[in-house]
Amino acid sequence: MPLSGFFFGESCSFGKNDTAPHIDPEELPTRKANFSFEIQVNFQLAFKDLSSPQSLEFIKTLELQIEALCKEADPQTFKKVQVINLSPGSVVAKSMAEYIYPNNESQIQFVNTLLDGRLTNILNDTKNLMTISNAFNAVVQLKEITFQPPGIKNITDIKPFVNCSQFTNYTAEIVNGKWQCVGPCKTNTDYCHQHGECYNDISKGPICRCFESSLEQFYGPQCDVSRWGPGFYGALFGSLAVVLLLLIIIIIAVIVKKKQMVVWKRSNSYNRRLSAFEEDFFDFSDTGNHNLGLAGQNKTSRGF
Repeated sequence: MPLSGFFFGESCSFGKNDTAPHIDPEELPTRKANFSFEIQVNFQLAFKDLSSPQSLEFIKTLELQIEALCKEADPQTFKKVQVINLSPGSVVAKSMAEYIYPNNESQIQFVNTLLDGRLTNILNDTKNLMTISNAFNAVVQLKEITFQPPGIKNITDIKPFVNCSQFTNYTAEIVNGKWQCVGPCKTNTDYCHQHGECYNDISKGPICRCFESSLEQFYGPQCDVSRWGPGFYGALFGSLAVVLLLLIIIIIAVIVKKKQMVVWKRSNSYNRRLSAFEEDFFDFSDTGNHNLGLAGQNKTSRGF
């Protein structure tokens, strides 16, 4: 399984959220096609033993020709082709081609529904039969072709063969029509309680790197505990200092205001008393009406 680009981190101990699983193609069922070619050459007794030199040479020549044709039907899923029997009737070569079931829903459906028609057309093509004929210098024709029933119906049937055990806490899930090993940070998005960044440690499981700021700091295995940071206390004490300063300014302003009111009241009372004194002491508005006894004296003088 290619893992290039999957690991990251200083010690390459972290894995991405999605990666291809390990699937052993030897364990997967395959779709088999059985077909026979009749080759117009003399049948040799040695052909009854497939391990004889004559049989091995004959089989090698035939497999070299039909392998390319079978692979052409579906290059991505083609596994192998082999001649499984040589029998008389000129020479009837029974062969079997195998196609794997890939970890892909659309390709599985192609193998189950379209491969048989495609392979039949290729093997029965006149041009391709002529190529095989030239290899044996004899007439060759396709006698029959049959397909075994599908061993895998859809992508869900692949699950027993999917292995994610090489990554701790990774689970197998279908993503975009194929099986993927999905990391615990993706399957449990709230593992770090939205207060940290989750990493898939391939040997330990999910780990959290908690967020920290000057105001608040989160900690704990899953960042579920918090404490105030130095910035918070700095802001708190700074705010308290501002409030205290404002309070002192207000108190001083009130004291100054009260003193000014006392001075003003005293000044205003003094001014009122002074004004009353001036009105009483310097009021000469009735002076002309009082002769202080001098009028009578004038009249007496004129009498003499």
